Formats: sequence, structure tokens, C-alpha cells
Amino acid sequence: MQLGNFREKQHWFYRVIRKVFNYIPSSFITEESSWQWLRFYPAIVPVQYCFNEWNQAINNKYYLNYQKWIDQNSLTTLEDWRLLQQKAYHWKSPPKISIVTPVHNTEIEVLYECIISIRAQAYPYWQLILVDDGSSNIDTLDLLKSGACNDPRIQVYFSGKSQGISGATNQAIEKSRGDYVLFLDHDDRLALDALYRVADEIRNYPEVDIVYSDRDMISPEGKRYMYLFKPCWSPETLLAGNYIFHLMCYRRSLVNQLGGLRTEFDGSQDYDLILRAAETEPQVRHIQTVLYHWRQHHSSVALDSGAKDYAFTAGVKALNVAMQRRGIAGEAVEIESLWRGNYRLDLVAPDATEIEVLNIDTEFPVENYTQYINQSIAATEKPYIAIISQALAPVNENIMGQLAAWLKIEGVAIASGSIITEYQLIDYAGATYHKDGGLIVPYQGWPISEPGYMAVTKLTRNISAPHPFCVIIRREVWQQLGGLNAHYQGVYSLLDFSLRALAADWRCVSVPQAQFISRQPDLLAHYTEQDKQLFHKSWQDWLEKGDPYYNSNLTRDSQDKVYQLPGK
Repeated sequence: MQLGNFREKQHWFYRVIRKVFNYIPSSFITEESSWQWLRFYPAIVPVQYCFNEWNQAINNKYYLNYQKWIDQNSLTTLEDWRLLQQKAYHWKSPPKISIVTPVHNTEIEVLYECIISIRAQAYPYWQLILVDDGSSNIDTLDLLKSGACNDPRIQVYFSGKSQGISGATNQAIEKSRGDYVLFLDHDDRLALDALYRVADEIRNYPEVDIVYSDRDMISPEGKRYMYLFKPCWSPETLLAGNYIFHLMCYRRSLVNQLGGLRTEFDGSQDYDLILRAAETEPQVRHIQTVLYHWRQHHSSVALDSGAKDYAFTAGVKALNVAMQRRGIAGEAVEIESLWRGNYRLDLVAPDATEIEVLNIDTEFPVENYTQYINQSIAATEKPYIAIISQALAPVNENIMGQLAAWLKIEGVAIASGSIITEYQLIDYAGATYHKDGGLIVPYQGWPISEPGYMAVTKLTRNISAPHPFCVIIRREVWQQLGGLNAHYQGVYSLLDFSLRALAADWRCVSVPQAQFISRQPDLLAHYTEQDKQLFHKSWQDWLEKGDPYYNSNLTRDSQDKVYQLPGK
């Protein structure tokens, strides 16, 4: 009886506090000095049913490991939620986050869930700006005027007529007062610890300009699936498509510096924004956990890429305009053989006289690799050095030019081509590492038609492990780093060179369009055990932490389970 009386008094107290806050002008709540008061506003406390329902993966054999991952990595209990809330209450100068959400004729069930996913956040220092973009759906308008939005941290604006997604989002950004702006679509949902995780990342890295996370999808039945565990910041991968979107959080001053979203890129306005932001050399952090849930429904790009064909047209346009701004000669086109939103750059190659090709004989002693490469590069003044095994035959003309063209992009030091076998199987399309320093080659031995996870076998992307016999490097970077490390005899010197270049803020790319056929498929098997041990000793901390271009949630225990979640 006493417990019942206590809870009744507690609920009464919360109702009083909410009413008091609701009489305070929202402009006061969003002033710099008054955000701290938000800790006293009673949050909507999620019930256990909410944790259970929102953490259910699709029930089939393909998602058993994902359900296990959700259970181990998601916020699953009220006790865990309260723990994060209490931690945030005691932070000094907590980051202030404004969520901006344009709304247009949204189904009320999903819009309500979207709003509640914010109001029930474990982190209290947020502001939600909802801008209705000329909705004609009475139910949508009624919900925006209802108690669902009755929170001093929520501001709702009605534009009266449609401005388009960029116009409505810009209006929301203009009204925002947070240090950071987080983009949330009106039919999607945030994980209940999303704002806490983002704010914690900002606290730990206060210089950060952009924060993004992994994501999954919500099926029409409300279940989670189609997870996307992304690589860390990858500027060239971004040129193949907007891998980074959902969840995206920007420093508000950076968004204002860029002039917000541009209406001429509606549909891919977020892609245009990140392409422009990338040119400011931002500090970017990737939170390697799923914090954003992208909903599928009949008019969603998540379910049907043809539902918004204009979005992909705008994406190609945004990419071509970015190339023009950056002075990159060439053209961006959509790859028709893949799902929508994947792009290829057809770049203008440098003159063939600028490329020195070092042909490695098939009988070449592997222990002489480092000495031969260093001596050969020292003997030439050409800016681009290709190292190609004579066991490889180019599929296309001017294949060296295709590779060298990527080295003309600022910050790119190394480019590796792709290798297929005479039986039309993948032999190499980029690689990553075991913890012991051994190479993992995704989809090796698979048919060449296999695009792989995130289309890694088909898209130009950033990698850390180039192929030592199918690679081209900038001579200036070889000079800067003092050549290949002479402590190695064989091909591990090239892998060491790649990681040293990465540490010096240079990047390496895998270019699938530069394709070779191999008459000797086991080229990567030729190395000395002594070199591998030296590589492991030299880069042990890096190997333990993991390849930044290969998400730490994915297994790297064996080649046949690459790009999968750990399971039994």
C-alpha cells in the first residue's frame, strides 16, 4: 500500500513539473544558459514492452546472429536506460543536440513512433524541430498539434505550402539552437540510447565536426533487419555512394557555413551536403553500433528504390558537381548492374609517360621484392609507379591509366586493381587483415557476378591492404616515407608501406574497374613467415584495434565468414 501511494505521488509530481515547463516559453528553454534545466523535465519512461518490441529482428535463420548481436549491444532494459540517464545528468557542459525533422503527410502511426523515440531518449539535452511541409493529411496535422508534441523541447512549425525536403529542413535548422544538428526522417526511429552515444562521442572528441553511426531497417511488420555496419570515414568510398547516411549529426556551425541543404538536389540533398562538408577537411567520428532504424513502407526508398527515381538522378548530379568543384577530371555515372545509388567515376588518366611499370617475373624470388622495388623506384623520376606481376593480363586498355587517375585525387597515395581467374572467379577485390597479420580477401573464389556486402567487389573504396603485385603508388609518398622498409624481404614491405602511408594521412583505394586476369591465382601466398611475424610485431596494436575500413562488429576470424556477424 505504501509503495502504491509513493508511485501515485511520484506520477502527480511529474504531471505538475510537466505543466510548469509547458508554461515556460520555448525560447527560454533553448537559450544557452537554460539547457541545463532540461534535466528536470520528466522524460517519457519506456516500458519493457517497448524495449522488447523495438529490439526484435526478423525471425528467420538469416538473422539469428543479428538477434544475438541486438541482445548483446542494444539498450534492452529500463535499468540500463536509467543508468545512462543518470550519467548524463552529472555531465558538465553536456553537448546540446537539435534534431531536425521535416514532415509531409506522414502516416500517424510511424510519425508518432518517430516522435516518441526522441521523447523517450535516455539523454535529456535535446531539441526537436518538426516542420510540416504543407501536409494535406488531417491526421498528420492533428498529431502535430496533439499531446504527442507537448514537450518544451519540441517546436512544431507549419509552412502552409510545400517547400520541398531541403526547404523544410533548412527552416528547422534555422530554428535550431543546439551545438549539433542531427537529421531524422519523419518515418524513421532512433535507438533510445542514440543521443547519449552521440553526445558521449562529442564529449570524448570535442573537436569533432561530423558523427555518424551504423543503421538497420524496420520491416513493414516492424522487425529489424538489413543491418549496415559501415567502414570508418572513407572519402573515396563516399564517391561511390552515400554509404554514410543515417544517423548523421553535424556541428551546427559547419551546416551554417555550408549554407544548409540545396533544393536543386532534393532527394539526395544529404549526399550533396556530405560531399561539400568533406571538402572542409572535417573531423569525423564513426560510432560502430546501430543507432538509427530506417523504415520500409510502400513509398520508401528503403523498400523500393524506384519509388523516388529523382533521388538517384540528384545523386549523380551532386557527385558530378563535387568533381567539378574539386577539379577532378572525369564523369560520374550510376552503375546499372547494381541496386540504385551506386556510382562509378570515369576519370581522365594521366599521360602514359608519367607511369613507370615494374613488371615482376613469375619466377622472381619473393625474398628480393623489397630490394628490387626500392632500387627500381630510385632509378626513375616518373610520378606514378606501377608494380605488376607478369602473371596478370589486363582486361581493358589503358588499365595503368585507370589506376593512376585515382592518384591524382588529393590524399590518395596507393591504388590497387582487381584480379579474376580464368574461370571467372574473384581472386582479389581489396583485402583486410586477421589479428595475426594474415590477409583476408573477401569473396575470393566467388563468381565475378557477386557484388558482396556493400558491393565491395564492384565499387571503388578505401582499403588498408593493397595487392603487392597489382598496385600503383605515388613516388612522392615513397620518398616521404623513406621507401619500402628494408627490414622486410618480401611483399609484406608493401603492406607495411600502406599502413605507414595511412598513419601519415594518405589513403589507399581498391579500383574494381581496373581488372586483370591471373594465370597464377596464389600470388598472395608467396611471402616469408619471418616478414609476417615482423609485420604483426610492428602493427600489433593497429591489428588488435582493427582495420578502419572493416567494421569491428563483423568477424575477421576466417575468410569464409568475412562480412558476417559472429555466430555459433
